[in-house]
Amino acid sequence: MEQSLRDERNNNLALFRYGLIAPVITNTHNEKSEFEYFSKISANKFSFEGKEVSLNPSTLKYWAYKYRKEGFEGLKRKTRTDFKSTRKISEETKNEIVSIKNTYPHITATLIYKKLAETGFINPNDVSLSTVTKYIRDNPSLFEETNHIDRKAFVMEFANDCWQADTSHGAYLTINNKKELTYLIAIIDDASRIIVDAKFYFNDNALNFQESFKRGIKKYGVPKRLFVDNGSSYKNKQLSIICASIGTVLIHARPFSGASKGKIERFFHTLKASWLRGLNWNEIPSIDALNELLAEFINEYNSKEHSSLNYDGESLTPHTRWFKDQNLIKKFDNDFIDNCFLHTAYPTIRSDAIAHIKTRDFEVDMKYIGKKMTVKYNPNDFSEAWIYENDKPVEKIKEVDRVANSKVKRKTSIY
Repeated sequence: MEQSLRDERNNNLALFRYGLIAPVITNTHNEKSEFEYFSKISANKFSFEGKEVSLNPSTLKYWAYKYRKEGFEGLKRKTRTDFKSTRKISEETKNEIVSIKNTYPHITATLIYKKLAETGFINPNDVSLSTVTKYIRDNPSLFEETNHIDRKAFVMEFANDCWQADTSHGAYLTINNKKELTYLIAIIDDASRIIVDAKFYFNDNALNFQESFKRGIKKYGVPKRLFVDNGSSYKNKQLSIICASIGTVLIHARPFSGASKGKIERFFHTLKASWLRGLNWNEIPSIDALNELLAEFINEYNSKEHSSLNYDGESLTPHTRWFKDQNLIKKFDNDFIDNCFLHTAYPTIRSDAIAHIKTRDFEVDMKYIGKKMTVKYNPNDFSEAWIYENDKPVEKIKEVDRVANSKVKRKTSIY
């Protein structure tokens, strides 16, 4: 089995293991002890790569030990063996099926199958309608009705216990005589109400959210939980890997359940009512200028007393409330954070020694031709890309410069 395929399966295995131990790692479980938590969940059976898995408390305890000692890498297999079974439906596709079914409770399996094919989650040549139908039939507990949901007001005890993130439509900017819709991506800390990060973009996508999330972590430390919705910006494999790497539990809200993310929704309401609607959008020349104005508003927001922040009879600002818990917050150095936010691809190297990744071509050593390799790269700066083997960088690669290559003197054959 090629190394890149082992790396990909190892990532999936580590995510599965982290999902089970995350409440213990972040101390967010409700049981009296770690062992009580492990005993409770080991009473259940789990599905991984199409196989039913039974676990015991000692196994879960060992995984927690490995994570605390080695981080996310400690949850991966160290041997060269792997599960022999193949998955007709990937974990990402299973999550999408659940999302579609919960969004449209009465949708048929045939329509779900059609949506999966249209959005590229499945290849109809590889996955049949009966396979999707069987998965839906065999997993009824995954599909929950959204009516009569029991919700209670809550607030986290400490800063960084939970961050809420979401996207809201801004207004239109006129750029080069063309109107462009803006999107505001924002992250709020549940306990302190401090705005961890907020920025306008022209696109609501996973890369922009990850950029905001990384900025927030570098400034305010690592959250124990990240609470987001089910949109593609927030529900993707890369974000799951990032959260597992830094030790954050990723939680998705029920579809059409905006009330569950009440704090970030209230922030959007406050921002629009007290600031956004007072702007003259025709006088804002660029999105950078808009974000400069936003930064001023956020600084003011974080520095004003908040009516819901009462600490021993004292009204606090979000910044002051967050600062009270700073000694409890986990922080990493920037290099480690940057590494955790790298994306991973598994390209097969072409006969011209080219690795094709996200519409871009990279030059690699000819010894890799025909092999499927593991490549990690910065999605916002493609000058930073490396070939990885056994979870370690072995060679930095660069984008193809075809003009420069055309000027390289090549050896000629003499007949």
